[in-house]
Amino acid sequence: MYKARLDIFVAMVSDWFGGYMLMPRKILIVEDRADVRDLLGEALTLLGWETILAESDREALDKLESEIPNVILLNMRKPVKNGFKLAASLKAHPAYKNIPILAASGQSRGVSRERCLALGFDDFIAKPLVLPELEMRLTNILSVERRKTIRATSPVNLESNRRESSSRGASRRRVA
Repeated sequence: MYKARLDIFVAMVSDWFGGYMLMPRKILIVEDRADVRDLLGEALTLLGWETILAESDREALDKLESEIPNVILLNMRKPVKNGFKLAASLKAHPAYKNIPILAASGQSRGVSRERCLALGFDDFIAKPLVLPELEMRLTNILSVERRKTIRATSPVNLESNRRESSSRGASRRRVA
């Protein structure tokens, strides 16, 4: 009984604070420049994020095998492989396809917010990164993902889905 009350309280407080004060936030930062990668890691750690740092696509994929982040911050212009190719392979992989990806680029040539969104990225941020804007975009991405999960697993929605499927079956039976 107390556990149920605690769960309800945590859910209420979590909703009140945007859902992120009480739940751990983990981010994979894929950035080829060590200075930028380390600075982002330190800044986001100070903001309460658990950071996973990767220099290359290969290292990012290796790290994903042992840890699943809530979101990926992906530099779009890297020397070996551009971010579009890595994002496409992540979105095609069953274990990683639902991880939101925030594209980051300092070059506007060939990389735009519209192109990134059209190719399945969850958002885009231009470099140089401004920390309050980065935090806002990350919070927005997680809020959207959280709402999708809550809607899909809500007891009300699950019950209405059951009723819809049973009424469809009933109407099919009447016609047949």
